[in-house]
Amino acid sequence: MVFWMSLAIIYLFTKIYFRATSVDRHLFPRKGPAITVVNHNSNMDVFAMSLVVRTPVHAMAKDTLFKVPILKSWLRAVGGFPVVRNASDTQAFDTALSILQNGGILFLAPEGTRKKINGQNPRPKTGFVRLAQLTGCPIVPVAIYGTDRVLPPNAWFPKPVKIAVKVGAPILLEKTEVTIENKDKLQKQADEVMEIIYGMQQELRTQYEKK
Repeated sequence: MVFWMSLAIIYLFTKIYFRATSVDRHLFPRKGPAITVVNHNSNMDVFAMSLVVRTPVHAMAKDTLFKVPILKSWLRAVGGFPVVRNASDTQAFDTALSILQNGGILFLAPEGTRKKINGQNPRPKTGFVRLAQLTGCPIVPVAIYGTDRVLPPNAWFPKPVKIAVKVGAPILLEKTEVTIENKDKLQKQADEVMEIIYGMQQELRTQYEKK
């Protein structure tokens, strides 16, 4: 109940205030297991994700957010679970693995940061690839456009800029054993998935920045 009510409120606000659009929403899975991988632009990305979600999902959130009593309860009610950032959080990984093994849908942003490094997109972490290899589930690429302009520096309220989301076709990775010896192969697979998402994001940018 909390999940669907929260989704409805966020969805309506996003559609009306941001004139938000979704492309190929029908490609978003109605059931799992599946890993939905997104590019990370802003803390406002959750508004964009509301445009395509068609079933309850799970997502990692900073562990510090779970120290706020009311927020903690809400995050858990809508499928969130804590992760320690910039660390090898085995508990969060095991939670994610359990969700997939039980047929859930997981949202992940493998860039790990919103900041570009020397003008380049950050190299993605390989956790989502390892999860996909261990469970055999598909990866669904989702590109988010516009949320980085919603709350620019020094802004105190979200700006009504255009937000768009595009869902790509599910990706089944070539089977690769999850070992230290295969870390380069796993990294290459992660890089390839993110390149697909960046390509989708560019399509949205080309389409909507002209308007």
